[in-house]
Amino acid sequence: MNLWSMLTNMDKDSVLEKLMENLAVAVPDHTISVLSRDQQTGCYHASVGEERWNIPGRFMMDGKDPVISQLYAGAEWVSWGNTYGSLVGDEERGGSAVAVFPVAVHGQIDHVLVISGGRLSDSDIRLIGGYCRQTALALETVDMQASLRSKIERLASLLNIVDDSTTEESYRNLLQRVLDRSAELLLAGQGSIMLIEKETDELLLEASRGIMSEPVHRVRVPKGVGIAGKVAEMGEPILVEDVEHDPRIGKKNLPKYKTSSFVSVPLKIGSRVVGVMNFADKTTGELFDDVDLRFAQTCASHAAAVLDHKEMSEEAERLKQQAITDHLTGLLNRGCIMSRLREELSRSDRYAKTMSLVMLDLDGFKDINDQFGHAAGDRVLKRMSEVMTHAVRSIDIIGRYGGDEFVIILPETDTYFAARMAERVRADIAKTDLSREISDRVVNKITASIGVATFPLHGKSTEVLVDHADEALYRAKAGGRNQVVVY
Repeated sequence: MNLWSMLTNMDKDSVLEKLMENLAVAVPDHTISVLSRDQQTGCYHASVGEERWNIPGRFMMDGKDPVISQLYAGAEWVSWGNTYGSLVGDEERGGSAVAVFPVAVHGQIDHVLVISGGRLSDSDIRLIGGYCRQTALALETVDMQASLRSKIERLASLLNIVDDSTTEESYRNLLQRVLDRSAELLLAGQGSIMLIEKETDELLLEASRGIMSEPVHRVRVPKGVGIAGKVAEMGEPILVEDVEHDPRIGKKNLPKYKTSSFVSVPLKIGSRVVGVMNFADKTTGELFDDVDLRFAQTCASHAAAVLDHKEMSEEAERLKQQAITDHLTGLLNRGCIMSRLREELSRSDRYAKTMSLVMLDLDGFKDINDQFGHAAGDRVLKRMSEVMTHAVRSIDIIGRYGGDEFVIILPETDTYFAARMAERVRADIAKTDLSREISDRVVNKITASIGVATFPLHGKSTEVLVDHADEALYRAKAGGRNQVVVY
């Protein structure tokens, strides 16, 4: 393996160590060390090879040192003697000269190579300069490889978000998972998803991560208030580097946030804003940047897709319910109850089970409409539907047959128990106080006539069973109403 291949397959410290090993062979009898720049202070500290100076680790060079200034001005190397006191002088090294070479990575002098132990020849200087430039290229490659790995990992996380959105059933769990994946993608320690509540038009916390994940109560934020409120109102993302100095914000950073940088992006279905996604506290301590903003917007599109799917599912369910339920009472409509009757009849026949059919008609309902109006009649129908629903078992099936007629399917129920169930429904209807539905001043009662037919005793087909239950109902009406008659 050649030197370039060897260098680009190492980490940064190993690259610098290899530089010194090669130079130790190229310029023997010289002391070699590398100083690396501290990103926060700008000072250069001995990082690798300091033991070869045989001096403490506190050995450093200020970032404003004239030597550094000369290197930034374009000097290929600087001879360092008594003039500068930030390093060991000639006298302390026994009169030896010190040469400093830059190792510039992406235009920034991140490291300097320091060589002492005698004056260097022109060929030595050219050789060392070449080694430094090659090392700088290797370090840039290491940075690019690390950046590429990071991007690949972030893209993989993004793909996981897409995969999750196709496999998770619970939309709340999915929102939380999308948030968690997104926070990992943005390297954010904290995050939240807030959705606009239709009734109040306020943002309501739906999913959270980090400190936000343990709210005392469900956080509510009005539109236009705070960062999230502004994003919800404007429908535009906000990237903040420093909350305290950003003219859009201009307020002191809250103690619960470790950094003052954050990202807030809208969740949109089409052009409609349905919520906001927020990220704070980058785990690296760095500021969020435009790349993070783009990733956040991509994540927001997936969260919005989850919400869009939820809305479409709810609308589909609503339309389905409209197709099978009676809009006034909420019971199954005539078409659906007859379909269920055919299914139950087929199942009973297949497994040799009995089942019963109850047909019910409210006595004197026409008089209610005539005396108090159709609005009052509708209220009575809704109340009677509630009474019947509470009177039957959970396995029984109730539907509105039409007008004031109702059908109750009783699976695996013979004639005796069907008659008892019908009698309970009749009694509950008869004792129901309808003064609230009809009049505040007059207490009105209503009764029901009920007919019962059982499969296979009274019929083996849907049509025959319905006709016989209806005939029993007619006999109940003719016999004085408010009674149960078995066919």
